[in-house]
Parts: sequence; structure tokens; C-alpha cells
Amino acid sequence: MLSATDALDIIYNNKSVAIVGLSPKTDRPSYKVGSFLQEKGYTITPVNPGCAEVLGQSCAASLGDLQPGSVDWIDLFVNPVRLMPLVDDIIRLSPKLVWCQIGVVNDEFNQKLDEAGISYIADKCPKIEWNQ
Repeated sequence: MLSATDALDIIYNNKSVAIVGLSPKTDRPSYKVGSFLQEKGYTITPVNPGCAEVLGQSCAASLGDLQPGSVDWIDLFVNPVRLMPLVDDIIRLSPKLVWCQIGVVNDEFNQKLDEAGISYIADKCPKIEWNQ
């Protein structure tokens, strides 16, 4: 698992992110982080099967709808029990980083990312870390 500093170094230079679980509700942390990243110049791809659009961007229903190379990194706002079903698509997409938000921790998932050589950080928020 990367440190916050190392994870931030990756995202500072990689401006395309898929945000899994991005909510259209303005009071949700995912919306606040997505909005923050847009303000910082990032291209976001919302991944939410229940929405057509969030933050002015068309939603993908799942990571399976994305093509390898279409995003630089992935930000996960999902219940930790929902991580394992995402791992095969994440490995297929081969992002430079997987960022698991605060409370999004799953050791089995982390092990699969390690085995695939995919960098990750867990239990942190890029917006909070950015401002420290």
C-alpha cells in the first residue's frame, strides 16, 4: 500500500479518473470529491448504474464498460464487501493507482491488487490529503 504522499504524486500527474459510486447528491462525500477533482482540472468518469449523468459527465454503469487506457486511476466509494466483484475489471483496466476512500478497506482485495502489480491506497481521501 502506498503512502498518501506517493499516491498524491501519482494523481498530480494523471488527470483522468473513474469514480466508482459517484453520487449526484451534493451532500455526499463522493460528489464533493468529484467536484473538487473537476475544479483541479481532472477529467472524471462517473461509475454509477443508477444515474445517466453526474457532475455534467455521462455515467458508466460499471467498470466493465470502460476500456483499458481510458482512465489513469480509479477512486472507489463503495462498501468494502463490494470490492472483490470489481477486482477483475480493475486488473483489466490496469490503472496507475486505485484509491480506496475512508472506510473502504478489504485485505483480500488489496492482496489481489498487489499480485497484479497495481498500486493502491486505502482508508484515505484525496481531497483531505491534498489539503494537508
